[in-house]
Amino acid sequence: ANISFKLQKMNKKYNFTGDWIAGFTQSDGSFVVSFEKQSGNGLSIRPRPLFNITQSNTELEMFEALHNHLGIGRLQKNRNNVTLVVTSIDEIVSVLIPLFDKHPLHGSKLISYQIFKEVSLMMKAKEHLTLKGTLQILDLAYFMNPGTTLRTIESKEVILNPLTQKFGKLPLIPEIKLPEVHLPGSINLEFIRGEVDGDGSFNVSFRTDRRRIGVNFTVIHELSDLSVLNELQQFFKCGSVYKLKSNAARFQVQTVDEILNNIEPIFKEIKFNTVKQKQYEIFIEVCKLIKTKGYKNDVDLKTIVDLAWDMNKSGINRRITKDEYLAKFIKN
Repeated sequence: ANISFKLQKMNKKYNFTGDWIAGFTQSDGSFVVSFEKQSGNGLSIRPRPLFNITQSNTELEMFEALHNHLGIGRLQKNRNNVTLVVTSIDEIVSVLIPLFDKHPLHGSKLISYQIFKEVSLMMKAKEHLTLKGTLQILDLAYFMNPGTTLRTIESKEVILNPLTQKFGKLPLIPEIKLPEVHLPGSINLEFIRGEVDGDGSFNVSFRTDRRRIGVNFTVIHELSDLSVLNELQQFFKCGSVYKLKSNAARFQVQTVDEILNNIEPIFKEIKFNTVKQKQYEIFIEVCKLIKTKGYKNDVDLKTIVDLAWDMNKSGINRRITKDEYLAKFIKN
């Protein structure tokens, strides 16, 4: 069969739901509270809540649509990435907090969101304009995102020094107790669709030392969100979860049978918003070809190579070129 797919940018309709946005944020979003120096007669520091979602700039069109859908924030673009950034307290309180309260995050990102929410509500109430409020926010938010933060006790002291110089010995501030959070239920398919659009991948690998093709479906999160990957394993009833040498973990399904029996029947009902949709279509076609025909025959091998070689980043991460691979295994 002569099968081909073209990965190309096109105007399309995107399906943004609350759970999709939560899943996409779980993968590619972050909640941050920075502390900026300020001059004048007031306090020397000002908290600054910031929410962002980042992806490759190949998804610029989708981000423009998402920006329009949410109606808040601004887009920032550079050579490699596009980022949706929201810093307005009014936008955070009126749009983001209702969104993530209704469509909750999971794992450590849920905790980071709860801190971000509390800080934003305190700033909406102008509590950051008092010394007590600023110190409470600093204590509450400084070490959030424990899996990725580079903040230290020493760097916190650097922030506090100007306050100490201005006010003398700083008062002891009672610890703020976050409201009790009812843990979200199990993840649903819309949440997973967002996760995969964010940090999922569909891969077809070609061994260069022997005639062997591998397939895998993967989702990677920070190690602090290992529990979210375990939820994926439970949802699909297959695959494995691995801790990586980097500060990350991976959910992976890498057998054709599990992909066709456990993954494909579920994903058949949805469409991804990113280029992952076309990659998924190719991926499933390859799995079906391996299952039904295999690739011992040169024609079948070439069919799969033509189909999948360039599916991810135009094949730039392959160790050899497509022509070099075919020359190694197809002599005619």
